[in-house]
Amino acid sequence: MKALRATLSKYSLAELGTSTRMLLADSAHQDLLGTLTHSLVLQDGVLINTANGEYRELAQEEGLSREQAIARAAGQMIASPAGPASILLLLPPAEFLSSRYQLALKGEGQIRSAIGLQSHTLVPAYEGELLLGLNAQSPEGAALWYPARAADALFVAFQAERLFLAALMPRTLALPTDEQYAQELILQDDDNSHAAQLELRGGVLHSHLVIARQDLEQAAFAEQWQAETAKAAPAQRLLCKGREFWDARRSLVMAREAYCFFPRGAEQQGRRLLLQKKKRQASIAAGVLVGLLCLPFIANWVQVAWLQSQVDKLRDASADARRSQSAVYAMDDEWGTVAGYPHQNVPQVLLTLNQFINGSLTTFTLNKGVVDLSGYAQDPALLVEQLSEREEFHEVSQSRSSSGSDGGNRGDRFGIRLNLSGVDFKAYEAKYPVVKQ
Repeated sequence: MKALRATLSKYSLAELGTSTRMLLADSAHQDLLGTLTHSLVLQDGVLINTANGEYRELAQEEGLSREQAIARAAGQMIASPAGPASILLLLPPAEFLSSRYQLALKGEGQIRSAIGLQSHTLVPAYEGELLLGLNAQSPEGAALWYPARAADALFVAFQAERLFLAALMPRTLALPTDEQYAQELILQDDDNSHAAQLELRGGVLHSHLVIARQDLEQAAFAEQWQAETAKAAPAQRLLCKGREFWDARRSLVMAREAYCFFPRGAEQQGRRLLLQKKKRQASIAAGVLVGLLCLPFIANWVQVAWLQSQVDKLRDASADARRSQSAVYAMDDEWGTVAGYPHQNVPQVLLTLNQFINGSLTTFTLNKGVVDLSGYAQDPALLVEQLSEREEFHEVSQSRSSSGSDGGNRGDRFGIRLNLSGVDFKAYEAKYPVVKQ
């Protein structure tokens, strides 16, 4: 963030505005060139489709402008396009003006702005508005110019034929292949009316020389032409001397964006395409944002669904166990009242009591774990204490007062009540309540 702030602080608001406009224009141009479906080249009064070699001669009719003749020929070759036709028109190099530049500036924005402001100084012979073609990767080179009025006239003529003219470009720059374009090249382009030589180094145009054929017939002009063309540094030469080169091309020409010229109508379409792309990107970004916001809820929903599926699987896997458990519960309901009835070990209780009462027990009553005893003992109080010390009994107490003489030698008469340990009829009755019929 600090680096971005430091970079922006180096430029003025005007420079930032210019850079932003250039960036948007470049994006619009790229979108336009991305829609190209046809490339048509004009050579010696003949319009040629580079994709298939089909051609049409330009009509010569009274009242028919050159722009209309070119558009009519294009319409005859692209009469029923399968989809919207977007055309790159390749024109002879003689139709473009040129000027050399050498600036102590860096950056495409600064170089393009500086040259654009000096258009009428650099090209004083033309007073109308000019479109600029320039590769500003280098501060030294040649800029191309094309009349804006001529570009707009061509666009309107093509529009009348229901065709879309996306861009114009010097046909000479279509001679090299994509691999050759970045090399050092000398491009020679001759036709019936002009001879041209362009010097290209790493995709940057350094010279653009054009002369009329009739001027070459004069010795002075011919010598001057030879001297100017000889100044070019040695490099690979590519030559085009007629229609045969374009007839054999049989491919869509790759547009060189830096040296393409865009009519106003095409610029507007490019901005519409850019706006549509921005809207699509905004929609995608909004969709991604909504997706990110919904992601936790989606994750929770997926997790809940997965856990529910696991529950269903476990429920299916435990079906047999649950059926067995249900059977056990049914058996418990049916037999639990019998199996769970508190166990009162009466024989053991009697044997234990016999150790302390010595055969003088007269009554023995057992009811829900409570034992009522009566009989004779020499010391009833001692008998209560002894029985209280036994683990088998708890809450041992006298249920009646002892009498002194009824038993004679057998001792005093007593009544004792005690509870059997481990016998809980209250819990049993709470678990298996009595059902009234």
